[in-house]
Amino acid sequence: MRKNIKRGAILSALVVVAFFLVYLALLATAILEAPQDVIGWLAVVLAGGIFVAMIVGVVLALSQRLKEIDKGEEEDAKKY
Repeated sequence: MRKNIKRGAILSALVVVAFFLVYLALLATAILEAPQDVIGWLAVVLAGGIFVAMIVGVVLALSQRLKEIDKGEEEDAKKY
């Protein structure tokens, strides 16, 4: 049972990170389309930084969740 819960947590985190990476790739193509547009670059870099921060947050949350599962807290939320 614990292995399935871990697999689900990892799979959901990978799907979210994949969506963020696709969005980052789209942002990169926007930079390549108009390389001389300074305001566009700033907007794309800012948005890209936000998505990189969200990817880091998802990875950190996944590592915390895996530690919780290892400690046996996989269904701890059902108490409440």
